[in-house]
Amino acid sequence: MQNKSLDSTQKDMQALVREALATLREASSETGEKANALINKGIGLLDDTLVKAQQLQNAAIDSGRAAMTSTDEYVHENPWRAIAISAAVGLLAGVCISRK
Repeated sequence: MQNKSLDSTQKDMQALVREALATLREASSETGEKANALINKGIGLLDDTLVKAQQLQNAAIDSGRAAMTSTDEYVHENPWRAIAISAAVGLLAGVCISRK
């Protein structure tokens, strides 16, 4: 579910950037008040994109913190199991590296 939200936010951001660029390109061919209005609209769209990017960054940080907290709790509750899992991952990594 979170991946769908991430994809949706990413697509929204890309659309906002595309729209802002198109607006700013249009403003470059205009003069006077219309150009100023288009420039302000483009800047507004870019500001919206920055807000969405900040929200996306905050969501990623929160998700990372939740994963870190969950992992930390698991390791504290199951230290020997965590050591065994780490050793198995290290062994697998070593085998994969030695084959190359």
